[in-house]
Amino acid sequence: MKKVSLLLCLALAGISATAQESGVSAEAGRKATFARNGFWDNWFVGAGAGASVYFGPGDQHADFLDRMTVNPSVFVGKWFNPYLGVRFRGQGGKIHTFSGNEGQNMYSMTHVNATVDFMFNVTNYLGKYNENRFYNFIPTVGVGYDHRFEDKFKQRGFNGPTFNASLLNTFRITDKLSAFAEVGGFIVERRFDRGPQGKTHWNGIATGTAGLILKVGKSGFEEAVLMDTDLLNDLNGQINKLRRENDDLRNRKPNCPPAVPCPEVAAPSAVSPDTYIPNVVFFRLNSANIDNNQEVSIYNTAQFLKSNPDAKIKIIGYADKLTGTAEYNLKLSERRARNVAKVLTDKYKISSDRIKIEWKGSSEQPYKENAWNRVAIFFAQ
Repeated sequence: MKKVSLLLCLALAGISATAQESGVSAEAGRKATFARNGFWDNWFVGAGAGASVYFGPGDQHADFLDRMTVNPSVFVGKWFNPYLGVRFRGQGGKIHTFSGNEGQNMYSMTHVNATVDFMFNVTNYLGKYNENRFYNFIPTVGVGYDHRFEDKFKQRGFNGPTFNASLLNTFRITDKLSAFAEVGGFIVERRFDRGPQGKTHWNGIATGTAGLILKVGKSGFEEAVLMDTDLLNDLNGQINKLRRENDDLRNRKPNCPPAVPCPEVAAPSAVSPDTYIPNVVFFRLNSANIDNNQEVSIYNTAQFLKSNPDAKIKIIGYADKLTGTAEYNLKLSERRARNVAKVLTDKYKISSDRIKIEWKGSSEQPYKENAWNRVAIFFAQ
């Protein structure tokens, strides 16, 4: 009963701390839609050390400090979204068990325990997602497998399943490094401590661990910005219409009276200076990465340039004014423009001499809809 009360107190303390945090997401984590992360994104590794205490029929009479042993723990895991993740953990070391009416007989055993833990970040789920939050409260549940080695009395070893749960508390140190404190435990079959074979009673092992967690590779999540499909379809429709008209003009034959010779007609200029091309690349919030569904705009622009060998374009990057500082948005819009230009040169082999880039940050907003200004726009020159 005391153990249950302690766990409930820790849970309430974690939720209370959560309620005092503020995040940068527009909505609470459970209401926000996040872009999918890649397989190698949001991995982490951790290591720590702590104490373990075995709870068996003869252990309550023994001195508590005699029952306590030091056990190391290592793990690796991944977050699938801001509040759901999984980790693979290994822990083990010495375990002390006791027998006799006064717990006077102590047995020292060595074991290793491997588990798969499912993690739920309550802080991100109930509050607004913030990758830079100082504190996170994360309950875990899992299943595992335990192996106890043969002891010095030649007692047979043990192999069996375990069921575990814990309360994980993390504390941010840097963007990549956090400290953690975790309390929990797992249940194991009675025969773990050299009890009679065949019994199905379960005993418990309580654990407390502290250590460090290191984020590996790209970390953090971005909210998915749902683009206006009607706008995109309209813009791409205009592009296709202009391409058809251009092809018609190029292939049209002069229609002159038979008796009158047709005059020499110079080919019209492909584009006029600073002509707007209704072709744009939209970006997600705080991102300069080009989504796959946006590459069609770059493809159409590349085809336009290949069909008009003398044409040049200007790419202008923008950022919306309702998020980020003016200085940050200026750099973000530069990355957006450069990334679009890079696809044109690297993937579609358009000469860099035909591409000019500019960036306006959030100082100019080409669209009235705030989210649409996370964009790079093409202009013909």
